Amino acid sequence: MMIADEIFLLYTADKGGVFAQYRQFAVTGAVVADLILAQRVELDGRKDPRLALLDSRPVGHPAHDAMLEYLHERIVGKGKQVKLSQLLGVRSLKLEERTGRALHDAGILGLVDAKLGGLVGPKFPMENPLPEQHLRARLAHVLRGGEPGPADAVELSILKGTSTMHRILRDEVRGMSRKEVKVAIESLETRGDIGPAIKRAIDMLVTAVMAPVFVGVVTASG
Repeated sequence: MMIADEIFLLYTADKGGVFAQYRQFAVTGAVVADLILAQRVELDGRKDPRLALLDSRPVGHPAHDAMLEYLHERIVGKGKQVKLSQLLGVRSLKLEERTGRALHDAGILGLVDAKLGGLVGPKFPMENPLPEQHLRARLAHVLRGGEPGPADAVELSILKGTSTMHRILRDEVRGMSRKEVKVAIESLETRGDIGPAIKRAIDMLVTAVMAPVFVGVVTASG
C-alpha cells in the first residue's frame, strides 16, 4: 500500500466515517510524500515550499494520478507555481474519496455511496482488517525502538503534527508516556535509512499540514 492508503485507514473508523479530524490534510500530505519518494515531485527550500514536477507519468493510484494531472495542468500547462500550503486545500481533487475507492477495489474497505446529492459523502466501512492490523503493529514496533522506513516516519510525523497520535494509536502507545512518544518520533531521523533529504521533506510536509490545523484551533477557540 501507499502511504496515503495507510493514512486513510488510520483516520477512518471501522464503520466507514472519519475517525479523527484533519483527514483531508493528512491524506493530501501523504500523497505528496508518496510522490516525493517516487521521484515524481520535489519541494524547494522556501518556508512555504513550491512543488516542482519532475515526472508526470501516472503511478497507477487514482489519488496520486489525479494530483500529478493537476500539477501538470497548473505548472506545465499554465506556467503557475503551486505552493504546498495551497495544495492542502484543493478539495476538488477528492483525494480522500479516490483513496477510499482504491482501498475498496483492493477488497480492504467496503463502499457506501454518497447521499443527498453528495452532501453526505461516501463511507468506507472495514471489510478486511488485516492490513490495518499489520500497519498498527508495525508502527507500534517503531515507536518502541524498531527500525523505521520512510513510510513510518511520514505517518508518525503526520499523526504527531495533527495532534491525533494518542487518539488514533491509543492501543499502540498504551504504557508509553507522551514524552516517550515524542522522543521516539524525534529519533526517527537517526534510526533506519531515512536520510536527510527525506527528513527535510517530511518536516516541510508536517509544517504545511499543521498550519490549517493550527488555524482551525485558533478559530474554534476565538
